[in-house]
Amino acid sequence: MILPIDKYPGGASIVAVFFVRVRSEPLGDVMRVPKLIVATFVAVNLLLPTACLFTLKQNLRLRGDVSNLAAMLTPSIGTIVPPLLGADWTGAPQAILYGQDPRPTLIYTFTRGCTYCQDTWQALRRFQALAPRQLRIIYVDTNQDLFTSKYLDTNGIGQSPLLIRLSSTVAVAYDSRAVPQLLLVDGNGRVQWSHIGELSANEISKPLSLIEHH
Repeated sequence: MILPIDKYPGGASIVAVFFVRVRSEPLGDVMRVPKLIVATFVAVNLLLPTACLFTLKQNLRLRGDVSNLAAMLTPSIGTIVPPLLGADWTGAPQAILYGQDPRPTLIYTFTRGCTYCQDTWQALRRFQALAPRQLRIIYVDTNQDLFTSKYLDTNGIGQSPLLIRLSSTVAVAYDSRAVPQLLLVDGNGRVQWSHIGELSANEISKPLSLIEHH
């Protein structure tokens, strides 16, 4: 933009300043900012797939670790487990036998203070809906916590056995060191499925299928 000098006194000085400012900025400086932005954008887009791949590998590795942990801390599939012998939350002795009841048995081992155990109760509703007609559920608390009828009703335990003490032989056979733990045992006492950790909706399909096709 050029201002006529005769109509705008001082226009020459404006023009001079204008051209000085424009000429003082080399073309390379003007283009450097867009190039820097483009380079940053390209670098970010190159790094994102790498980060996603790394995260995916980490998740797969962690899943593998959890699977290995479950294999180490639960009876292996096909193992014949002994009857559950112990005492329930009222102190009464309990003996959960196999071979006399054709229904499969789900054993849920937990503690009241375990956060993941609390989160698993919602998934357990799917199993509880099958009991007692298709499924027998036994609850085992390894911390010998105190319970009330209200707690049992709130979590859908109802009249199902809740053991808080196991005999030493049974505790070793069921290997209930990690909680939450779920074991699905058939009518003959053979382990069909096991799980350690919070149970998600996606992980519940396999044991449900085993129960329904029993």
